[in-house]
Amino acid sequence: MALNLPLPDKDDPVWTAANGFIVRENGGVVRLTGHETFAVKVTGEQTDGAFAFMDGLIEADHGNVPHIHSKEDEAFYVASGEFEFINGNEKITAGTGDFVYIPKGTRHAFKNTGSEPARLLVFYTPAGPESFFLAHGETDRNPEPWPDEKFNELVDILGAHNIVLLPSDHDWD
Repeated sequence: MALNLPLPDKDDPVWTAANGFIVRENGGVVRLTGHETFAVKVTGEQTDGAFAFMDGLIEADHGNVPHIHSKEDEAFYVASGEFEFINGNEKITAGTGDFVYIPKGTRHAFKNTGSEPARLLVFYTPAGPESFFLAHGETDRNPEPWPDEKFNELVDILGAHNIVLLPSDHDWD
């Protein structure tokens, strides 16, 4: 290509620095939280805190507890299946190929409304909440579902990860 552009000197590291990386299909650290299995594919340590990325498999008729992130935006891409999302005081149905964005400070949750496990890709920006999964997710492939008492024990731990649980009695009515 012969464009007439001002270019950096050929000794500039921009020409040779290979700072990107790849995470293969089966890469990442797998953690389970109740009926959710997440592969933490990219952490804030890898992106200088810019973002984190997780690949989740959510069992049918399960999801997470409504919550907010006080410092991070969260986005979801439905790779398979159908989910219902709580977004503040409304509900959103999202299916394969749909993208859902939740800004920080917004009460939200998701639930797989299908009859089969479904795949959900999760992005955080800036990074941070993925560290909860790495530190407190289960490593056993067949864990028992997390009882309500487990969440009560995690309130302070979640707070340290900028996550505040906000369940109500009618979340999935």
